[in-house]
Amino acid sequence: MVTYVLNFIINLFRQLLKFKRVKKYMLYCLSLTLVFIGCEEAFIEEDLTEAVISIIAPLDGSQIDETSINFSWEGVDQATSYRLQIARPDFENAAQIVEDTTVSSTSFRTTLTKNSYEWRVRAQNSGSSTAYASAKLSVIEPVDFASREVLLTSPANDLITSEPTVTLEWQVVPNANTYRLQILNSSDEVVQEETTNTTTFEITFPEGGSKWQVRAENATQNTLYTMRTLTVDTMKPNTPSAVTPANEATLTDTTVSFSWTREAIEGTAEFDSVYVYEDEVLTRLVTKDRVTSPSEITLEASKTYYWFLKAFDAANNESDASTTQSFDIN
Repeated sequence: MVTYVLNFIINLFRQLLKFKRVKKYMLYCLSLTLVFIGCEEAFIEEDLTEAVISIIAPLDGSQIDETSINFSWEGVDQATSYRLQIARPDFENAAQIVEDTTVSSTSFRTTLTKNSYEWRVRAQNSGSSTAYASAKLSVIEPVDFASREVLLTSPANDLITSEPTVTLEWQVVPNANTYRLQILNSSDEVVQEETTNTTTFEITFPEGGSKWQVRAENATQNTLYTMRTLTVDTMKPNTPSAVTPANEATLTDTTVSFSWTREAIEGTAEFDSVYVYEDEVLTRLVTKDRVTSPSEITLEASKTYYWFLKAFDAANNESDASTTQSFDIN
């Protein structure tokens, strides 16, 4: 019954949003006399059907003398994502859909070859979307090859990883014969240089922070380098050493102070987690918390608990588990 009434009220508000363009999105505590329950709030997304999305650039009829193009548009209130499509030469006579992607930001950058295109974008959320806004454009390749740009696609900038071997990817630069890839250390010194005629290259990075950059080349010219950073951390953190509560201790307070020691190692940021169980074989987990020493956790009385610690870092390395210890709360 409660579910039925709640769904009825939500559907009623959706109708108000659609037909009266109500601009409030929060339902506060529903009346106990109506649904016999309390709640903090219920959220209803606005119906975007009648909303309008506006293109910023490229505008209709644009001629662009660069192959690296940034598409941008105005944000729409209550949109959670935007769907962007690019067709060649247009959507009515599409020979190819060259891009079909969903993004959370209000811009998207890609490389297009010399041709005529139409692009369109719409705002959307989980229940509705706007109509598409569209514009036609022409890409005129620049005469000067050096003014083109290499668009790096993978891995994302500032990647932190425990895997030193990484596949680097970038978009095609028209009329490029080769691509020059460089790996730089923290002092911006080139430690490795490779050339390839493909747009992917697998490389093994050294431990720690590095920069990688790619430029396109032809017989007479080259573009500027495009750069990203990457950190490799293959070292697992040291194992924490439990201090309190002492092993097999008997406590009277249900608020238990956990403390431990661990020596940090050089690398990415580290943190600790405490695991507390109700059984010696560690199958009934009571709590798992990301914590700093010391930390207090409230448990139930008249029980025996078993606990251990693990350390983790930003590269998803994890330490061995500390020795499992126990304590009683009377």
